[in-house]
Parts: sequence; structure tokens; C-alpha cells
Amino acid sequence: MKIKALKTFLFLAENDCDFGGYKIIGIPRSTMWSHISELETETGLKLIDRRKQNSSFTEAGKKFIPYAARMVKAFEEGLNKAKHSDSDLIEGTIVVSMTSAIAYSWSMQSIKDFHSKYPNLKVNIIAEDLLSKQTENSADILLRPMGNNPNLIKKWHIAYHHGLFASKEYLERMGIPKTPEDLAGHSIMGYGEHEFSYFEDINWHLKGKWGLPKLTPTLTINSTTALFLAASAGIGICSAAVESSQYYGPNLIRVLPQIDGPISRTYFCTKASASPSMQRNIDIFRIFFEQYANAMGIKIYYEPD
Repeated sequence: MKIKALKTFLFLAENDCDFGGYKIIGIPRSTMWSHISELETETGLKLIDRRKQNSSFTEAGKKFIPYAARMVKAFEEGLNKAKHSDSDLIEGTIVVSMTSAIAYSWSMQSIKDFHSKYPNLKVNIIAEDLLSKQTENSADILLRPMGNNPNLIKKWHIAYHHGLFASKEYLERMGIPKTPEDLAGHSIMGYGEHEFSYFEDINWHLKGKWGLPKLTPTLTINSTTALFLAASAGIGICSAAVESSQYYGPNLIRVLPQIDGPISRTYFCTKASASPSMQRNIDIFRIFFEQYANAMGIKIYYEPD
């Protein structure tokens, strides 16, 4: 019985039999169906009711899920022991969910360094601000703002302190706002009405709160990185994390520094059910990222056990 087929079956079990997640595990939808057909042939059981939409597990399929999980776990534990008895070869695939900004700020040089050190460890990064339930359930690591999920373990977080920023060129051209009311005469940029998962205050500076008047943006971009770069180009005033300059490079000047916006937290989360071999790979990625953060001067706050 092929382990790949069992893993596809378990992926579907974690995602309500949704074959739309083929991009997450990196195989075509047709291959997912082939894996299920292989299992049905080998077991002699009909595991999934096939429909154009909303395929579902049969009763036999539901009963087979825990046995499939045990077989995969036993295989991975055995493989992990065999590899460690012979060599220190590190290989496998890790699916990492990040916000677009973190994926951007994790520089190409650091990705190159990671790949050079662990050439057989494939990293599948899913960069998106709106976290789908499918990705939340399937990713091995989530490096992003997160709520509470009993299936995830929060290891640590990075705090981002938000304020208002603009470029020197913009402030020389338009003047420096002295009071919150002065912002009404400026070009204000926002994230738009797009959802940013687990960060409801993404447009905190537009809502008439935090000591600011209600403001109408002249430009919206659903990318925190793009907003920072737009402000760097002198287009207007944006909300950004105080820490952003150390990630993106260009320096912006803080506007109305007495106004403190929300603090968002990016968590490093892992699956509570990770197999021993997956946990090893997760730890390798975690340690590498912690070292990278330390080199960048990024403070990490560890969660209590």
C-alpha cells in the first residue's frame, strides 16, 4: 500500500474531502483521484462517493481513516529511526503558511542559505494574508497572526507595533501633520476592505479611533509590503509596523509619533499531531528562522508551556 496514497487520503480526511487542496500538497487533482482509486483497489472498499461537487467519505472510508493514520505514522517513525541509524540526511517536505509580508521580508539570501544547508528538505511556502481553513488545517508550520486552535501549538511570537509613516520627500512636499485633524488634508493609504486573517485592526487608522478622526483613503492596496513601499515612494501616509524598516530597507519618518496603533503578533505555530520525522523537520526550520530573526535584531517572545 503506497504511503503517498495514504497521505492523500489523510489530507482529504483533514479537509472535508475537498479535492480543491491539490495545490497545497503539490500534486494534480487527477493524481489525488488516482491515489484514492489505488487504495480502493487494494482494500476492496469504496472509500469515497465521487461527485462533481462535494465528494464525501463512505462509512467504510470513515472507518478506514484511523487505520490509515496509524500506517503512515508507523512508516514515518520507522523511516526516521532507519535514517538516523545510518546517516544525518535531512529530507522531506514542509508546508509553511506565511503572510505575504513575511514571505517578502524573508530575504532571498536567507532562503538560499536554508536550501544550501538542507538541499533535500523541500519548503512549500503559501503566502497569503487571508488564511483559508484548508491551509490552516493542512500546513505543518504557520508563521502569521493566529487565533486559538486546539490542533496547533504556539511556540513563540513576534510583536509588531503600528504607527503612521511617510517618506521625507512626501512630508517636505505636503507638510508635517501637527495634530490628528491635520490628516484630513493629506493623502492617506489603507489596506482596503479586504480581510486580513486574525488582524481585524489592519485599518485602525481609518476608523475614527485610536485618537484619530475618521479618514477616507485615497489609495488602497491589499498588501502591507506594497503600502510600505508606496509610502517610501512618496505617495502618502500609511499605517506600518515600527519594525518594518529593518525588514524592508527604506526608512520612513513616523508621523504623529504620540499616536500608538495596535500591536499585532505573528505566531510560530506547529501541528500538535506532527509525526516524529515531521517534528524533526519543523524543529530544523524553527531553529533556522530563530537564528535568522536574531541576526536581523528581531525579538522573539516564547509562549509559556
